[in-house]
Amino acid sequence: MPIWWERVRHLLSMSELDHSALPDLRELASTRVRVKGTPYRVHDPERRLAGDRLYVLRREPANRRDPSAIAVYAQGRSIGYVSTVRAERMAPLLDQLGGAALVNGVGADTDSIRLWVDLPEEDALRGFVRSYPSV
Repeated sequence: MPIWWERVRHLLSMSELDHSALPDLRELASTRVRVKGTPYRVHDPERRLAGDRLYVLRREPANRRDPSAIAVYAQGRSIGYVSTVRAERMAPLLDQLGGAALVNGVGADTDSIRLWVDLPEEDALRGFVRSYPSV
């Protein structure tokens, strides 16, 4: 679906995406990594949008290819995945938070078409999970 049509659809729905119930991991120490699979899911005009982005990490335990899969969502739709190696380590922690959380990211830079997500460092995420109320 073209980006312009997505924007029209979002405007016509007159709804805001409400993330207030999700754990917010944006203040944790993090590492910027590539979002896997974006060439197949994100249109070029969307890639060219500069600046910071709000992403939602969402577990996909029923994923047939990878039961540890963590999808990266932007504005309510999947734009790619966290790498398998990182997802294997993060999945149990994300499950303890209810299976979804907010993180930061950025669009592509001038020399690339890749999108980037800021994943919390494992120790910081473990500390956050310990202090988070049980789900």
